[in-house]
Amino acid sequence: MSESIATLKRKPSLDHDSPMPSSGPPSPSADDQGEAKVKRVRTTAEHVSKSKTVNKLIATLNVSQLVNLISTLVESHPSLAEEIGNIVPRPTVLSVEALLSSLETKLQNAFPYTKWGPGRDDYSFNRVKPALDELVETLVDYTNHFTSPPEFPATSFAFLHIATEFGHRLPVWDNAAHNEHKTDLYRTLAEYWIKAIQDASSKLEDGKIYGQKTVQEWAEHLEHHNIKSQGRFTSAIEEFKSKLGWIIGIQPSYPNYINSAAGSPATN
Repeated sequence: MSESIATLKRKPSLDHDSPMPSSGPPSPSADDQGEAKVKRVRTTAEHVSKSKTVNKLIATLNVSQLVNLISTLVESHPSLAEEIGNIVPRPTVLSVEALLSSLETKLQNAFPYTKWGPGRDDYSFNRVKPALDELVETLVDYTNHFTSPPEFPATSFAFLHIATEFGHRLPVWDNAAHNEHKTDLYRTLAEYWIKAIQDASSKLEDGKIYGQKTVQEWAEHLEHHNIKSQGRFTSAIEEFKSKLGWIIGIQPSYPNYINSAAGSPATN
């Protein structure tokens, strides 16, 4: 009897071979870890699959549809505007020339053709006005872009030459009131020519040097446009003579800052 009581009262000894009780949550089993990994892989695969699907859908869009898509996204999520602006490549003279050519073709295709060719009456004007407005608006927008910092004068004058050629090709209408598109565009382009001339001149003051051949080409283009437009760029030509003419010998007086840099007195 005493032996049984002693046995009952004896404290249990520690069994080093038995597992220690856990104080935290049970560790996930190998099966649980495997299932979690499979879920991660499946989620990643689904994300990649959706991305590929979106890429394929976007690849089927034309330029107009793509522009509408991005515009809609920006309207819904305005914060995207800055991010998109940072990653979109800057337009080049060649890329914008191609865009303007496509808009010019769109304008030509909008004409109601007759056996005498595209009409120039009021009916024809109303038919093509949306395409005409789009071409002129786009042309002005990009002219402003290419004559603003950080564009260099060479780029500005190159685009102005192209833009003005597009202006020359705008249709002339039977109704003089409809020709305001062309008249207003000439006026706007002349202002941008003057802006580019003044910018080029200011860079001379900062030490920029232009070759005579380059400046001569700018002068010839401007004179060509003035003749073709019947004098619409006369003010730009006068500004050119005043600010840059001395480089190619059509203005005898050097600007004061050139004489000062050379250490010689200003010539009046």
